[in-house]
Amino acid sequence: MLDKFSIKALCHFGDYAHPIPPAELPGEVDWRADFLRWHISDIASRALLLPPFMRADFFEEEDERLGEADSFAPVEVTFVIDFARRTVGSFDGEVSRDVWAVIQGDLRRAKSDLARRHRIIFGASPE
Repeated sequence: MLDKFSIKALCHFGDYAHPIPPAELPGEVDWRADFLRWHISDIASRALLLPPFMRADFFEEEDERLGEADSFAPVEVTFVIDFARRTVGSFDGEVSRDVWAVIQGDLRRAKSDLARRHRIIFGASPE
């Protein structure tokens, strides 16, 4: 992923800085994009269960939660929350529990697929 954005990274060992090669593992970039998309969909779907007046606080709480997680860079947190807000938009209706259950089923399947792909790429499941 670093190579795609011409980003250079260093790993510090005491006083020594070692450059990290920019090449990614096969499938890493696509997995990461899908991982972020999954979080956008998950957060947006949960926001749609709330009355519109509660959504701003919900998004702030999610921003803090993701910001504290080790799985996201700060720019990714901003990206995920911003796109989840955009997904919900100005929708002021109610989402039925039946429709929400279908969406959650789709999200569970996508999460399982992400975990399977993560094991293939990295050799372990994501947290």
